[in-house]
Amino acid sequence: MKKLLALLNKQSKTAQTEENHVEDVNNPTETENNAEIVGMPQKKLSKKKLGVIGAIAVIVAIVIVVLLIPSKFDRVKSQCVHIAGSVSSGKNYFMLETIPDTWDNMDPTIRALMLPSHQEDVLEAVQYANKELGFSGSVYSDMLNTTALMGRQVEENNKYKVSWTYHPNDGLTVTYTKK
Repeated sequence: MKKLLALLNKQSKTAQTEENHVEDVNNPTETENNAEIVGMPQKKLSKKKLGVIGAIAVIVAIVIVVLLIPSKFDRVKSQCVHIAGSVSSGKNYFMLETIPDTWDNMDPTIRALMLPSHQEDVLEAVQYANKELGFSGSVYSDMLNTTALMGRQVEENNKYKVSWTYHPNDGLTVTYTKK
């Protein structure tokens, strides 16, 4: 019972010391005890605050990384633009055309001069996209051997789908879609 009363007395003095911010400098034992009792929750509280701040910082960093670093699909699409010169695209797809529809109204002489180079660039972009998105080399071979009578061809893997058609007037049109 005496120990309980002594503990209550210490806590009462601690509360008074915290309220008044006055310490008895003549009694070093009392000052040390108060520092121990008062100091413990403050250290735990500051560690908790640091932990929460650290967790928030990690979450913010992850969100920034997710938002600022493009997905693999977007990186492949961007690289295909560099290789082929242009792609048609939307949110979850992009399309490569060996004879773009936008060239329909182009001067025939200029079109004839530019077309072979453009077609080579597009085929290079198709090979790159197939490789980076995980399609086998046989898919590219199938694309090159597609005829107009075969219609739309499709190949899929776990994350992406590629479809393609060929027409003598429109050339090879390849569409990559993120699932």
